[in-house]
Amino acid sequence: MNRSHSHEAHDGADSEGTASRARRIARLAAYDELRERHPDMFVNPPGGTIDILLDPSDQERVARETSELAVALGFPEESGDIGLVYRDPYVRVLRDAVRFPSGRTGTYIRIVPESGAPGAAVLPVLSDGRLVLLHHFRHAARGWRWEIPRGFGAPGEDGSEAARRELREELGCDAVDLTYLGPMSSDTGLQAGHDELYLGRVDAAAFQDTPSADAREEGIGNIRPVSLEEFENMLLSGQISDAYTLAAYGLARARDLLRPTD
Repeated sequence: MNRSHSHEAHDGADSEGTASRARRIARLAAYDELRERHPDMFVNPPGGTIDILLDPSDQERVARETSELAVALGFPEESGDIGLVYRDPYVRVLRDAVRFPSGRTGTYIRIVPESGAPGAAVLPVLSDGRLVLLHHFRHAARGWRWEIPRGFGAPGEDGSEAARRELREELGCDAVDLTYLGPMSSDTGLQAGHDELYLGRVDAAAFQDTPSADAREEGIGNIRPVSLEEFENMLLSGQISDAYTLAAYGLARARDLLRPTD
């Protein structure tokens, strides 16, 4: 190999290695900052079977081993980085170094809401007893789904405030009464925290079944009031598969809050 080319390749490798080290350090620093502000998120509870490794030497070893394995499998070297590996206005993605029950070490991914506030979903029930569903185009699924209003919680907002806001934004009306149904963890294998489920009583006279321009921008194409019997037929036929809608319905039924319409 030409000596100048050899130097160029060496310099390139050094530069790439420096950039990788800087990236790993930054991600761990953000991780440590989050741990200082929210130590409860990093507790290893008594009787827990998967422990988070917080010793820097353990984290460095796990990151190196995981990166080597990732590269061998054709994935990017940064797939082994420990720390806060992604952040946007809605979510943070953490990759923890962990020890499994057998003593084996590795990594685990967690998705944490950026706001720190619970999201909310609300089952709208009109004063005439009908339930309200939204026909919502979901980007992740690349298709339409029948759902109840739901969304992320805003910073400093509690679940009931988030539920009322989602009703106004997606249904265009306020709840006359709001009943807390219970918490919901949408995916305990991946997502930290929980959301809150509510039943919202809505005045039928104030209800409109035409989505606003803002609602259409969110992907809502249709608003459909249905009787309890119609709702349950949609469940049984597979037309409703959204987990929040299923859970809210189940809790409302268990609390005897839904009545068949005449």
